[in-house]
Amino acid sequence: MIDVFNENRKHLQEQLIIETAYYHFKYLREEISYSIVLTYISEKDFDFNRYKKHLRANDKIILLQSNLCAIVFDGTTEKQGLRAAEHLLYHLQDICFTKHIYMAIVTVNSKDTEFQTIHDLFDLLSYALNHNMDNSVIERSQIIEND
Repeated sequence: MIDVFNENRKHLQEQLIIETAYYHFKYLREEISYSIVLTYISEKDFDFNRYKKHLRANDKIILLQSNLCAIVFDGTTEKQGLRAAEHLLYHLQDICFTKHIYMAIVTVNSKDTEFQTIHDLFDLLSYALNHNMDNSVIERSQIIEND
């Protein structure tokens, strides 16, 4: 599972940077923050559009692979983004209760570049996969960094 994820990571990160460029532009120009949730489901060919009804009109689903997608929560703070991700996880667990669901979230901030934000998001999901942290939403404050 983690090998397949890491195999295409660079390409997936580049794709996500392109797909979120509009939101990052809005952040830089108007300081409208946003959160990105990366979701991996242990089911091949999962139909992520099944939970589109649980999103707001200005949120965006970005399909990266058949069982990996990103969701942009437009205009959210860290707290709002985490709450939205947890709400989404609740509905996902209802839809695919026999599968493993891994979710990571980052909210854009002024100290990180767009690349760093996306890189951190993929690091968080990789951490969740490596440590079998399924059925929860992982965010930056949950990871203790050892320097």
